[in-house]
Amino acid sequence: MVDGLSARLANEGGTAEEWSRLISSLAMLGETDRATAIWKEAQVIFGATPEAMAIVRDGAVKAGIVK
Repeated sequence: MVDGLSARLANEGGTAEEWSRLISSLAMLGETDRATAIWKEAQVIFGATPEAMAIVRDGAVKAGIVK
């Protein structure tokens, strides 16, 4: 499921909620390096939209990769 979401977001994009869910899910699976890479990518994609960034950042906080 996580790999499917990751592939879809990479190919088609998605909502801030989906990116947040992917980041937190990867961290729960112990894939913190991958979660961090996705977080960095999401910052580029959503950086101009503060509301979306707040949602994605929440996933990164839940993942433990942002304080």
